Amino acid sequence: MSRITTRPDFIGAISAGGIVHFYGASAAEIDRGAFAIVRVLRSFRFAPHSTILTVSTIPEIVQYGAFERAIQMLGMLGINADDSPFDAGRVESISRQFEPPAICGVSAATIDGLRALGHDPAQCFAGRTVWARPNAYKSVLELDRVDARQVVSIGPALALECAEGSLHYDSREWSIHAVNGTLRISSRHERSEPLVDFDTLIDGEVIVRPCRCGAKDGAIRIA
Repeated sequence: MSRITTRPDFIGAISAGGIVHFYGASAAEIDRGAFAIVRVLRSFRFAPHSTILTVSTIPEIVQYGAFERAIQMLGMLGINADDSPFDAGRVESISRQFEPPAICGVSAATIDGLRALGHDPAQCFAGRTVWARPNAYKSVLELDRVDARQVVSIGPALALECAEGSLHYDSREWSIHAVNGTLRISSRHERSEPLVDFDTLIDGEVIVRPCRCGAKDGAIRIA
């Protein structure tokens, strides 16, 4: 793991192989991470002042805080729900009342919670871009009239799929490489808690070809 070098503003978490580690980050680091998310969001051409729903947990401030900051930078409105089956009713309510063009962070827990409450995920997500976590992506991909996209936490980094189908990460902030098919991540700039070759235990590979969306950030493919 890493060693804290400056006092963090937030204490979040990163996980690898089901083991969760506390991880500190500063507000400046989250703000820096937002610029890469902005580049991905622009590829979708969401209307200004749109409401975007983020489904996450408090410890995921390190990853999803940058996404929420990017929404603000683009002049859109952010709204939140917990990544929990118990808050799936809020996801449905927000989808129905605010009509967000996009939802980010949908997990298997969200889908299970919707169904347990008698809501049809296909109806809830219809006509929207839905960034789904690895444990829910296949289920969302099978829904009619849903633009299914991937979102993956790579340690403290957030990889987000663009409109052209590339799963981008902030390669200005992070260095990611694969060792024996497993992704490892290192920080490239000064951070409250730097990482050096952190093994995410995520099977995948780094993609080096340029993306048609125009973003020059790196991309990965998850196995």
